[in-house]
Amino acid sequence: MSEKLTRLQRALADWQLDAVLLTRRDNIAWLTEGASYYVVERAETGVASLLVTPHKVLLLAPENEMPRILAEEPLPFACETQSYPWFQSLNSVLPPGKLGSDTPLAETIDIQQQMIVLRQGLNSSEQQRFRTLGREAAQIVEDVARQLRAGVTEWQVEAQIVAACLARGIRPMCTLVAADERIAAFKHPVPTAKIVRHQLLITLGAERHGLHVSLTRLVHIGEPAPALRQRLQTLSQIHADILCATQPGRSWSAVFNAIQNAYQQQGQGGAWRDHHQGGPAGYGCRDEIVTSESQGEVRLNTALAWNPTLSGVKSEDTFLLTSEGCEALTRTANWPLISVRRGASLLHFADWLVLPASS
Repeated sequence: MSEKLTRLQRALADWQLDAVLLTRRDNIAWLTEGASYYVVERAETGVASLLVTPHKVLLLAPENEMPRILAEEPLPFACETQSYPWFQSLNSVLPPGKLGSDTPLAETIDIQQQMIVLRQGLNSSEQQRFRTLGREAAQIVEDVARQLRAGVTEWQVEAQIVAACLARGIRPMCTLVAADERIAAFKHPVPTAKIVRHQLLITLGAERHGLHVSLTRLVHIGEPAPALRQRLQTLSQIHADILCATQPGRSWSAVFNAIQNAYQQQGQGGAWRDHHQGGPAGYGCRDEIVTSESQGEVRLNTALAWNPTLSGVKSEDTFLLTSEGCEALTRTANWPLISVRRGASLLHFADWLVLPASS
């Protein structure tokens, strides 16, 4: 019996439900340790669902989808199956009773927020898969960054990253690329035909087997101006304070207050207002964007993807909160780092990669 399935089945009583219907890709991947049931790459929902009752699990899928799912998708617990014609709706096979659903469905109760809370805390298998994914995603971005030359377009950089991801079975869920003035101009710079002259920002949100990591790297052709270097140093101080504030048992709303204070301590006042600061990750790029209204508290073995930002610079990596502190997941041994000491801990954050001005 899967520990996650047991946890979910026990939650049914607390939620006062007869069953829950899971159709979102993040929840399916969490419960099954990596299944996706998707056909359309960017869709949040798959083409099949799992109906979980206190005593069994029922896999519901159209007749044309069921064979591949049974043959190729992981299923770490006993499961009954029920298929239906593709031209009929999922509603036609749902049982009577008080049902919860993670997607909007008539006469069901929305349980997505409860699922996000239930998913917190990664088991040992997930942690190891996270480490491997984080290392490979960082290697992809950093390999592309080291090959950068003036004159290429943002689109060309994006194409290299996407190709390298797909070759490793990694889904590039979010690829942002900004050259020169676009770094400061836009917080989510979707790649364009703009040509790189001096600076480049690359952000990658990568998924494999349901788990998501996020990272950002900054590249400068020729030496950055001292003010630009100092800005990233300041941002690393802020990032360090945010990680230190993310302690098990602390409420997410209290962590958000600490984020505001971290900017204030570095003389950056309300700069936190300019962009979201990230939050816990795992089976979503962010399971939640943390704000003052966030519910719940920090749990051990949770992935963290904070992304503090100042004009022209961004610090973003995925960490795992363990009993020994924050472990960086999106790291290789081949990138310049900024070291920040907090008490007995020495934290490291990605610095500018400086490339020769001509080659």
